[in-house]
Amino acid sequence: MLDQIAAPSARVDVPSVMTLRVTATAEATVVAVRGEIDLPVLGRLRSRVGDEIDLAPRALVLDLMDVGFCGAGGITELLVAASEAHVSGVPFAIATDRRAVLRPVRVLRLEQALPIHRSVAAALDWLAVLPRLRRH
Repeated sequence: MLDQIAAPSARVDVPSVMTLRVTATAEATVVAVRGEIDLPVLGRLRSRVGDEIDLAPRALVLDLMDVGFCGAGGITELLVAASEAHVSGVPFAIATDRRAVLRPVRVLRLEQALPIHRSVAAALDWLAVLPRLRRH
């Protein structure tokens, strides 16, 4: 006779872990995200990035170098952040080399909509040159 393994009667939810750190200088504000960008944290991420856009920094970088997971809602939030920054006139870039972010962006063909750079330094360099590029 085979033993049967019963499925758990209650679902166990593991809370998402995401931390945000904001560093502001005269040149730019960097919002560093660490952890997972999924449903439970989307409101917090949107609120924080929106608050930083409202402060009208010279430039804004969303640092995703320490993101291990980015769900569909996270990709939507990146698009919202890019759009809100554009509408507000805040130069915006994303810094990441993480497959968790890059793969869905590539699969969805969002490279043109999301200004992604391989490091925070590269994003800041691009943002510094951006005003000169727009004049031409």
